[in-house]
Amino acid sequence: MHKSGEYYEYVGCIHIHTTDSDGTKSIDEVAEIASSLKLDFILVSDHMTLKSRQQGKEGYHKNTLVLIGYEHNDREDCNHYLIFNSKDVLDANLKATEYVALAKQEGALGIIAHPDEIRPRLGKYPSYPWLAWDADGYDAIEIWNQMSEWMENLKPYNKIKMVFSPRRFMRSPTGRILQKWDDLSKEKKIAGLGAIDVHGFPYKIGPVRITIFPYKVQFKSLRTHLLLNEPLSKDVAMAGKQVYNAIRDCRAFVSNYRWGDATGFSFMAMQGEKKIISGGQIDSCKDVLIIVKSPQTGTIRIVCNGHIIEEEKVSSLKFCPRKNGIYRVEVYKGERGWIFSNHIRIGC
Repeated sequence: MHKSGEYYEYVGCIHIHTTDSDGTKSIDEVAEIASSLKLDFILVSDHMTLKSRQQGKEGYHKNTLVLIGYEHNDREDCNHYLIFNSKDVLDANLKATEYVALAKQEGALGIIAHPDEIRPRLGKYPSYPWLAWDADGYDAIEIWNQMSEWMENLKPYNKIKMVFSPRRFMRSPTGRILQKWDDLSKEKKIAGLGAIDVHGFPYKIGPVRITIFPYKVQFKSLRTHLLLNEPLSKDVAMAGKQVYNAIRDCRAFVSNYRWGDATGFSFMAMQGEKKIISGGQIDSCKDVLIIVKSPQTGTIRIVCNGHIIEEEKVSSLKFCPRKNGIYRVEVYKGERGWIFSNHIRIGC
């Protein structure tokens, strides 16, 4: 935990698979690795099962909060959806619009998984895109999914390098998904999250056996930072509500730990005595000052309604917005994405 102004910053990893479905480590092993890396929380989401939650595995493992949901998909194996805090696994025959709506009715948190996959649906490594954009009731989307990006960029000529050094080839969320997120967020709050989608896949190259993206490696890549109004409760049910509410409220930013520890990053807007962070709203752009502070120097971009309106290589930046809109921040290290904030709404 890091105290960031009036907020408490907690760092964790989202979209984790275990041996309950197609992962390669048990939830106890995964929790131990997360704890050894001092993650504040992890969100586990095995396919169509809540087995570990039903076995009482949800809770604190040392100082790491382990929350357990599951990953739902339609009958065509598209429209993967992470559901947390549901009563049970929903019917496998439901359409995406139906399980999104039912999860919402139950008060569950819903996250669209790896929506931006465009590789073919056929073949050894098919894509699992999100197609049901007419669904209503989701709370968040994965704007950056590590396994998805890796699979999308995997080619015969680069396979060996990417297998042995997977984090090195991470770039950033695609322009497509960032634009989609910006467009969706003009209408309502939609949180943008980072997801590792970790399985710990075994892989064989000739006589050599390796694990692609071991859990410990992926836990040191894409991370989601949540800003809480008060310290995370030691009561598991209350702590879960704090995490889910922070996501729903878009009090979050995404970072790639491979390029540096983003703890302490700050993005706020001030208007007189009023001060807000991601997820907040100010009635107009009059006399508003946007302040960005980065833990390290990088190329800071201020994005309004999906368009870059300010860009500078600095460690801090102040900007006076001249129009109403939804504002967010990107920080790059060279050509590689490092930090992506959620939106602040100004005059909309």
